[in-house]
Amino acid sequence: MAPHNAITPVLQRLDKEVLFAVLDVALDIDGKLAVDDEQPIYIEATRTVVRYPVLYPGHSVGAMYRYVELRDMGLRFLKKHGFIESFDYKQTGMSGFEGRFEVRSFADPSLIAGVLTELKAEENRRYPDQKMDTDIQSATAKLRQLADSFHRAVLRLRERRKGRAPIAVEDEYDVQYLMGALLETRFEDIRPEEWGPSYAGGSNRVDFLLKDESVLVETKMTRPGLSDRKLGEELIIDIACYKQISGCRALVCFVYDPDHRLTNPHGMEGDLSEVSDGLDVRVLIRPKS
Repeated sequence: MAPHNAITPVLQRLDKEVLFAVLDVALDIDGKLAVDDEQPIYIEATRTVVRYPVLYPGHSVGAMYRYVELRDMGLRFLKKHGFIESFDYKQTGMSGFEGRFEVRSFADPSLIAGVLTELKAEENRRYPDQKMDTDIQSATAKLRQLADSFHRAVLRLRERRKGRAPIAVEDEYDVQYLMGALLETRFEDIRPEEWGPSYAGGSNRVDFLLKDESVLVETKMTRPGLSDRKLGEELIIDIACYKQISGCRALVCFVYDPDHRLTNPHGMEGDLSEVSDGLDVRVLIRPKS
C-alpha cells in the first residue's frame, strides 16, 4: 500500500483522462463512506451529472461506454495502489453501460480522504485557473443560498420566547451584521470591511472579502427615498470601484428589500449582473415579490 506522499509522483505521470477518472470515482466513494459505513458500497457506472467534461465530452453511445471504461480505470488505479480492497461491475440493464460498481473499501476511511487530498492538489497544480473558477462558482452558489434564506432568518429572529425583546433588522448596518454571521457558517477566511482603491475622488469600502475564493460581498438595504434609479446608480459606482481591487474575481451585491420598495428588482438584477473587465458581478435582490 503506497503512503499518501508516495502517490504524488505517480499522479503527476497520469494523463488527464485517467487523473480525472480516479478523482471522479474517489469522490463518489468518499461521498458514500460519509453516510454509510456498510460493506460493500455501490457507485453508479455513469453519473447523471458529469463532474468533468473530459470524461464524457459528447452525448453518444460510444461516449457513454468510454465513460464507464474510464471509471473502471479509476477504480483499478485505486485498487492497485491500495486505496480500496476490491471492486466488481454489476450490470443492471440491457446495455453495457447500465450498471453499478460494487466497491469494498478498507476499514480505514482516511485512505480515501488522503488520496483525495493528493488528487485535488495535482488537479490544482495542473489547472490553477480551473480551481479558481470552481471556487468562484461554489462561493456564488453558497451566497445565493444565503440570500434566498436571509429574509426567513430575519423573521425567525423576531420570534423570541419568555418575553425577550425581538432581534430586529432595521437598517443597512443590521443587514451587514447578520450577513457576516451567516457567512461564518459557509466560509473559512472572511475579511470584513476591506478598503477599495480611490475612485472618482473617494474610496469605497466593501463589506466583506472572501479571501480564499477571491470574492467580494457588498450588502445594502432599501429605505424610504431610495428609488430604483438611485440604488442602480449607487451599485454602478460601487461596481466600478471594486473592479480595481487587485486579485478579486467576483462581486456579489446583496440588496435586502423586505418591504418590496423596488418596482423592478428583476430588471435591476439582469441589467447589473455581468462579467466585465475580469470581474463577475452578481446582484441579488431579496426577498422576491
